[in-house]
Amino acid sequence: MTLDRLTIILPWPDPALFPNAKGGKHWASFQAQKVRARQDGYFAAKQALGANTIALTERTPVNALFVFPDRRNRDIEGCIGAIKHHIDGVAQALGVDDKLFRPWTLDDALDAQGRGFVKVEIGQ
Repeated sequence: MTLDRLTIILPWPDPALFPNAKGGKHWASFQAQKVRARQDGYFAAKQALGANTIALTERTPVNALFVFPDRRNRDIEGCIGAIKHHIDGVAQALGVDDKLFRPWTLDDALDAQGRGFVKVEIGQ
């Protein structure tokens, strides 16, 4: 079956992946977190897709809902930066370049269970 929309639930990003947390550290100091995030994105997309395919166009809209684990103030642009490697894994799983993912719609909410996650919807 060919899907018009795909919903992917990503784990809350590792704190080391937030751009403001890098603080001049060498890129290799958080390479393991980048690799893990890419794998998480890949496997979450494969699981959401199952045996289906998704119809993607040159401009496929993406909605990202950041469900915060706590009430700390977070910079939404920093949140996008923190899931960059997850999205790379999602694009790899779908067999596309992530430059197709345009436009982006961002929103946030609070997780009542305190775990935090990111809900990404790709497609119409």
